[in-house]
Amino acid sequence: MPIPETAAEPRPAGTTPSGRFAQFGLLTLALSWLPWAALGVAGVDVGTGAGQLVFGLAASGPSLAALIMWLRFRRERRRPTTITWYGIVAGLVLGAVAPVVAALVLAGGDPTVLGWHAVTVTASVGGPLAVLAYTMVAGPLAEEFGWRGWLQPRLRRRCSRTLTAVVLGTAWAVWHLPLFLLPGTGQHQTGLVSLGAAAFFVSMIPFSYVIIYATERLRGGVWAAVAAHAGFNAAGALFPAAGDLAAMIELGVMIILAAVAHALGQASNKSS
Repeated sequence: MPIPETAAEPRPAGTTPSGRFAQFGLLTLALSWLPWAALGVAGVDVGTGAGQLVFGLAASGPSLAALIMWLRFRRERRRPTTITWYGIVAGLVLGAVAPVVAALVLAGGDPTVLGWHAVTVTASVGGPLAVLAYTMVAGPLAEEFGWRGWLQPRLRRRCSRTLTAVVLGTAWAVWHLPLFLLPGTGQHQTGLVSLGAAAFFVSMIPFSYVIIYATERLRGGVWAAVAAHAGFNAAGALFPAAGDLAAMIELGVMIILAAVAHALGQASNKSS
């Protein structure tokens, strides 16, 4: 008498790649969106006082979610990678290019105007170290260990660089959505229903491709992503170019950078 086949045991929840992606996404949204929603309902200005502290902790949602996932699946094997200093420097430079170019164009090509503003802003916040600390913590360190440290390498096991940039950039853009509704944020000043907001959301995709180039091709690792994000934030703070036109210029420059990174990658593939 033949022995009947037994059904395969179901995998525990969260052990498949798609399950882990879903867990990471839900954790990120819960850690960020719930506190932001509470601030919005309470009508708290996130630019000052306790609101600023709660906002900053919630902004760390992606990196905190990655930490939880690493702790839960700490037995997951990861191949050691070599991180290069030039990849990190390239990330910093690439991230700063778009806002600086936008500011320079809108300033009529006069770097003196931008220079004086940068000096004034630096002095007002307590010097270069204060600028560095703010631009590193508010965004780069709070987010990148989640987006580029945890999510990007796992997407890359299944997707091309281009598709990874599209998926990750879209998730990154959606995560920013509540900031357009919170008073005290730069996104709130831009306005959700505006050309600047549309440019901001779309720019997350080419920016993600540029970061992939710095982290993978130039082997900068997650620290190249931190540097690129910090460079973008610092350049925007020191050389501001507000308005829809500036946002469109930044988007255009970011698309050009992504196209150049793609071309260099293709040329490298052919030569190897």
